[in-house]
Amino acid sequence: MSPETYREIHLTGDHASPARARDEVRRWLGEEHPAYEAVRLVVSELVTNAVLHARYGITGPSGAGPLVLRLVAYGGLLRVEVSDAGLAAGGPRVRAEPAGLLAESGRGLAIVAALSGGSWGHRSHGREPGRTVWCEVPARPSPPEESPPAEAAAAHEPSDAVTLAGGSCR
Repeated sequence: MSPETYREIHLTGDHASPARARDEVRRWLGEEHPAYEAVRLVVSELVTNAVLHARYGITGPSGAGPLVLRLVAYGGLLRVEVSDAGLAAGGPRVRAEPAGLLAESGRGLAIVAALSGGSWGHRSHGREPGRTVWCEVPARPSPPEESPPAEAAAAHEPSDAVTLAGGSCR
């Protein structure tokens, strides 16, 4: 995507929508784009949330309302927007308590918040039903911090034995 580029796709709002949205991100950005993985993940989370939580608004044949995915490149950022026509009260929020290890939901907005550096939010559509949830991801994410020297890493290596409840395994 070149600077100041805008892409948009209308989705049906069914359970196939997250996969279709991920495919569009691959087509729009390409897998080689430095922000591809982060954008793909936030798109997946935001579209999934819209499919799950906008079901009580205007519905299509699948039971979920229509969705619109937008990707805008500007000023070194990629802005992701997912709009739905749902009537859900209140706005989306990151859970105060993190989801448990075995929880099947509750992590999506925490992931979005982390990958966007906290640059996310939502807006209602005024008199029309629905809302838009958005986030901004750096188009060129910062490189990961350098790994510690080999000697320091070796000092923190776990032993070859793995202790399990009731025994160990080598």
